[in-house]
Amino acid sequence: MFKLTLKMKFLLFSVVVTLFSGCVSGPQVQERYFWPPPPDEPRIEWLGAYNGAGDLKKPGLFETIVGEASVVELQMPLGIAADGKGKVYVSDYKLQTIFVFDMKTKKMHTLGADRALGLFEQLTGVAVDGEGNIYAGDARTRKIHVFDSQEKAVAVIDLSKELVSIASISADKTGKRLIVTDVKGHRVVVYDLSGGSVLLTLGAQDSGKNGSEDVHFNYPTSAATDANGNILVCDSMNARIVRFTPDGTFLSEFGQRGDALGDFNIIKGVAVDSEGHIYVTDGKAHRISIYNEKGEVLLSFGGAYAFKGAGYDVRPGGFLLPNAIHIDQNDTIYIIDQMNSRFQIFQYVNDKYLREHPVSEQAPAAKPVAPSAQKR
Repeated sequence: MFKLTLKMKFLLFSVVVTLFSGCVSGPQVQERYFWPPPPDEPRIEWLGAYNGAGDLKKPGLFETIVGEASVVELQMPLGIAADGKGKVYVSDYKLQTIFVFDMKTKKMHTLGADRALGLFEQLTGVAVDGEGNIYAGDARTRKIHVFDSQEKAVAVIDLSKELVSIASISADKTGKRLIVTDVKGHRVVVYDLSGGSVLLTLGAQDSGKNGSEDVHFNYPTSAATDANGNILVCDSMNARIVRFTPDGTFLSEFGQRGDALGDFNIIKGVAVDSEGHIYVTDGKAHRISIYNEKGEVLLSFGGAYAFKGAGYDVRPGGFLLPNAIHIDQNDTIYIIDQMNSRFQIFQYVNDKYLREHPVSEQAPAAKPVAPSAQKR
């Protein structure tokens, strides 16, 4: 298997400020875009960017679908999850609905159709478990709405007694637990789907302050689990990632606020791939950084780029406030590009993917971010 190593540090300076130009969108990419760029060995590949149904049907971001009187598009995407079989679920905070992008049928619809229009009061995170069940959090009611794999509403999990709010939801790799972050209560709750109860709570009652203690969080925006069931918490305002065992025992932490490569500005999301690499989105730095379990930075990609509409240059990997991140069982990476009203899809280039998608020696042209957009 491919392994990211500390040698990748030496590539960071040329990678973090590099974005590739092009106007290709959707899953059938004509040119291929990699980080680090050729001739270095690729680790991350860009697959596409999506705002609405038009991006599934034909190339070109945000193109108008001729003949349709009204096209529903993402306005303020917040949470994202995927079943690994072609369906991507995106919660839209402004529209208060969940968009379902079907990459196989090239169609898009909203979860629950008309029913979803009045279902949520303050929709936030979304998650999918191993059986295809969908979970959608409501920050105001502190409830999680559950849909089965056929998108039928089947249950409601009431956490109003345990939480002050609901920010993100993550289904662990076993599919038996939900990891729910309470950004206002500065805690993280682990919910047992089998028993229907809260297993444990991470974060002290007096959290909400700066500090390095493992019991205190300060605006934990998201959480994830690795293949061993360990829990990783994105402790945003403490500028760190905190790792716990499945039973809540503190393991380690890493991160510090700063502008150097590997440092954090305002981190938003965390996810883990099949090989244990930890991905962290930084909303203020407009980039994604990859770390090992020790917190050593391996690679960064992305950069600030504001998409201005049809006819403008679209740069793969250009972000304006990257937020939630999800990695499915295929090591496909889904990232909310919030202020650009879209999400982008990338692929970790593992052994299996490389065998199925061999990389040619021909490399695409690289275009650096304008100096004004290089600030981190």
